[in-house]
Amino acid sequence: MAMGRAMIGVLGALVLGSGASAAERLVLEPYPGPPWKDVVNHASGKVFVREQIPESQSPEDLHDVLTAQSVPGYRGTPAAFVSNAMADLSRNCETFETVGPTSGEEQGRQVAYGRLYCGKQKGQPNGAHIFFKAILGSEALYVIDRDFRIPASEHPSAPVLPEDQAVSFLQAEGTAKRYLSDQVYVCDPVFPEARCASEAVPTGR
Repeated sequence: MAMGRAMIGVLGALVLGSGASAAERLVLEPYPGPPWKDVVNHASGKVFVREQIPESQSPEDLHDVLTAQSVPGYRGTPAAFVSNAMADLSRNCETFETVGPTSGEEQGRQVAYGRLYCGKQKGQPNGAHIFFKAILGSEALYVIDRDFRIPASEHPSAPVLPEDQAVSFLQAEGTAKRYLSDQVYVCDPVFPEARCASEAVPTGR
């Protein structure tokens, strides 16, 4: 696994490599709901890292994070990368559960999805739920994660929340799954698509 810039999220650091060139681009459509803002949007050569949080939150008080990065020249499968990422991050957890990775194909490209449920971070009062998507492009692997900070729980995938918060949290996780599936994708000139002509935000450009 190529190592380089750290993936920033509510659980800590996952170190990744460098990014894609102009021939193809990862697109993150605007996240559903209230506006989100960039707290990191860095591109240097073929490297890009982009991190977004809701406008109502600050880096000092994070509850929700959307991060995207690229790993150029990656020769493994997206599922292998997601599996390694979840294994690395789970070491920061006192208790955890994982779902996947599951492999598939979108736009003729290999993709993988996975979820890490961290009941409690070591040395921290919180846990985290992290939803992954990885897309293997022709020039890079693109890794996107949607992170939720949760109260510490002995049951990683089912934190104890007040009833009204539990319903909204489940809805938010459903939104995250649909967003990663439907609104995060790769565009390139080889396989033109109508949605690639939209004003969706290209990552790292």
